[in-house]
Amino acid sequence: MNIILVDDDEMVLQTIGDFLTRRGHRVRTAADGSEALRLMTEEMPDLVISDIQMPGMDGISFLKAVREQFPDLPVILMTGYATVETAVAALRSRAYDYLKKPVRLEELQACVERVERKDHSEI
Repeated sequence: MNIILVDDDEMVLQTIGDFLTRRGHRVRTAADGSEALRLMTEEMPDLVISDIQMPGMDGISFLKAVREQFPDLPVILMTGYATVETAVAALRSRAYDYLKKPVRLEELQACVERVERKDHSEI
């Protein structure tokens, strides 16, 4: 899968990016929502994985911008500050899934596999 990973934490980009790359995915990284939106115009991803707490455009605003341009693109949101309010906002904005940081890599892989199965079932 072609994945865009969005987080302002370089260590998260490296750890999750390496994990997904080792599993055969093509991963491009962005430090914020604006950069991720630019990457999407260059090449459409199959999946976006984004942090919620970022400088500038936060993850919920980013998700809303993605929904305006790419209504069916799966977006998984991650946060180190999980609250009921952010979970509700994410789901109302049609996040594919919502993961709490530190992200368990097995849980992330299960989410990615669900997206892959959904993509294949629509073909």
